[in-house]
Amino acid sequence: MNIVVLSPGSPDHHFREAARLHKTELQAGLLAKFGVEFLTGFYHYVARDPGCILLVAIDNGRVVGFVSGTYDIGKFYHRFVLRQGIKLAVHLVPYLLRRRSLSPVASIRHYLTSRVTSHLPVSELTSLAVDPGAQRRGVGKKLFTALQGHFRSRGIEAFQVTAAETQTAALRFYPALGARMASKTQLGDLESSIFVCATAASANSNCESPHTA
Repeated sequence: MNIVVLSPGSPDHHFREAARLHKTELQAGLLAKFGVEFLTGFYHYVARDPGCILLVAIDNGRVVGFVSGTYDIGKFYHRFVLRQGIKLAVHLVPYLLRRRSLSPVASIRHYLTSRVTSHLPVSELTSLAVDPGAQRRGVGKKLFTALQGHFRSRGIEAFQVTAAETQTAALRFYPALGARMASKTQLGDLESSIFVCATAASANSNCESPHTA
């Protein structure tokens, strides 16, 4: 199994497989509601964005896990909305109309602005998912430590990651890798925990350098 960086020239099926994992394994998040086609395009965008990193675990030619991160979550979403706002609106507006509520937008706005008021790191692990058939093989840990090492190589000392109350595996996973619970927040209808993760080499000695695909 290899951990590789997805670039704009990487095979399209790698992006699509990551999108399918996001949709099936990260259902608590808003983006999962928009479907595989939207998520495939979203991860193509992430691979092009100079402020982001997208890593996948490939086993026998198939993506069995992925992790994405950004150096500054607020600036990333600002760029994404500026450049992909119409595509986002096509999916977001019908979703809000079905819910008859703007609470998801309000909670995301609060989530982003809290970085300023609470002094949380602006760098973030935005998504991590592993195929159910590849779990308990250390795939998640390898992806996490590869992202951790990448952030460290960029001079980033700490990053944060959020897990919803329904993501019980994630709530155990991040503390087991040395993350500390920093605060609580509300994302949509779910209470969520924000963890802060250090990037120092001593935080996890098993970091692997990812390859480029």
